[in-house]
Amino acid sequence: MSSSRPRRSSDVAVRRPFRTAVLVLLIAAGTLALPPIAVAGGGSVVPTEAPSTAGVASPNESVPPDAAGEPRIVELYPNPTTEENRGEYLVVSLPERGNWSLSDGYYDAAIPANASGTVVLSADPNWTKSILAFAGTGVGATDARSVRRLGDYFPLSASGDRIELRRNGSVVDVVAYDRAWEAHRWRADWGEWRPRGYRPRSPRSTEDAAVTPFVLPDSPGVPIEPLRTADDRLYVAGYTLTSERVAAALVVAADRGVDVRVLIEGSPVGGFPAPSARLLDGLTAAGVDVRVLDGAAERFRFHHPKYAVADDRAVVLTENWKRSGTGGRSNRGWGVLVGPGGAERNATVADDLAALFRNDFAAHDARPWRGFRADTEFHDGGRANGSYPTRFAAPTDPTAANVTVLTAPGNAADRIVARIDAADERVLAIVPRVGGPDDRIVRALRRAADRGVDVHLLLSDAWYDYEANRALAENLSAEPIAVDLAAPRGRYGKVHAKGLVVDDTAVVGSLNWNPSARTENREVLLAVESESVADFYARAYAADWRGGGVHLPVGLVVGFAVALAGAGVVARRAIAFE
Repeated sequence: MSSSRPRRSSDVAVRRPFRTAVLVLLIAAGTLALPPIAVAGGGSVVPTEAPSTAGVASPNESVPPDAAGEPRIVELYPNPTTEENRGEYLVVSLPERGNWSLSDGYYDAAIPANASGTVVLSADPNWTKSILAFAGTGVGATDARSVRRLGDYFPLSASGDRIELRRNGSVVDVVAYDRAWEAHRWRADWGEWRPRGYRPRSPRSTEDAAVTPFVLPDSPGVPIEPLRTADDRLYVAGYTLTSERVAAALVVAADRGVDVRVLIEGSPVGGFPAPSARLLDGLTAAGVDVRVLDGAAERFRFHHPKYAVADDRAVVLTENWKRSGTGGRSNRGWGVLVGPGGAERNATVADDLAALFRNDFAAHDARPWRGFRADTEFHDGGRANGSYPTRFAAPTDPTAANVTVLTAPGNAADRIVARIDAADERVLAIVPRVGGPDDRIVRALRRAADRGVDVHLLLSDAWYDYEANRALAENLSAEPIAVDLAAPRGRYGKVHAKGLVVDDTAVVGSLNWNPSARTENREVLLAVESESVADFYARAYAADWRGGGVHLPVGLVVGFAVALAGAGVVARRAIAFE
């Protein structure tokens, strides 16, 4: 029914009619970037990047009535994939029968007089029932026995609306939202828009996992070796896959009976690469199950993670499965190998990532390769052929460490900010680029620097990043945070890593520092709590800072235990990624 149906959008902005205009203006101005703020009447303001709901939400979870029995709007679905948005609906909770109605300032609609409890309201109940059946969810409300027809014309706008629930003409609840994403639902108990099939995940932690840190282009063999030795399962998730040696390892694994599956993004920036299409044709012919995230009403803007599960081992990377990334031909990247095989089997991290992979692989928006290929145009791309020295070889023996799997959308950004906010001594950050000086994670870096933590931010000097990154460095020059652009000087081609060292914790994964990555993309990261692992990355970081010379304070590089040995016992603030 709406004239505008954007692919992506922001979260619900306001609940309750009190102080609405002022709070919306604060959010729009970027001055209110906080967790939900209590508003008179019991509602809340939900900023664009509201903290995710803790725990795992079931798609059949009921929508509970208001704890105090108050009437409220509990769910919105304004932008379905159907023609003319047929079947759009909203859900209200009514404590009793009465003179209830809806208004958006343009249209008014009476709610059936005999309605009470949790009520699903639609202008086209048959279409709504079909949508709910297809989604495999009773609108998230198991006590919603039927869909009630609105007798009056009441369209829900996908481009933004303000909906009032009224009793006897008086406003009792209101939900105001910006643009609604296609096929996304908003619910009061979520406080955010969620696409069909997406469930937020709690961070999963594993104690005493066997961890091998490495950097690229120095150790291109480390992420490939597990692929070549898998016996049972081999799952590869990525943004793109153009590496011939990765494809060869997958084909050989499939030939020996391994369950091999690949999931990649269907609409990468610049278009789908023709070299990837040729490799995926070969993988499919060899019996590899290849799927592409490109279905209708996608759950994520981009499928952007870079990880693999090979039997009981997991590899998590900042780099793509291509020559410039895992091939060691260009990028400065970080990676983590977790979990050996054999008698020391500890497959918790691998099992967790395998479960995530299977969930994404089986979702409605993961299309089989042959169907995707039939209606997709491909483009030719360049080929990285750089050659770089090994300055930082991966450790030969794994290190025991506590490892936490973080994902986006959902928990990654919240946990990263919380960890930086708890930093005592050092924060070393390396990313290609950020969303500006007011980026959420950059603000956390500035807070840490303000309280005396040594904070360094290293950015890409690639030609397409240079101007923006240099401007950011100048913008932050008055801050206690140190910002610089990388100078590869023959040790790598460009910075593509997305990594952090915070005290004795390292965070490695695919998450770029911009709002859409944190809230719209599928991303996977590992937080590794280990002094030796953190120091490994810190040494590489120190060499990358200003082009190969160690210009950081020694305490930042060699570890606190050594640097502060003469200062007695150092008390550290512990924080769990849970």
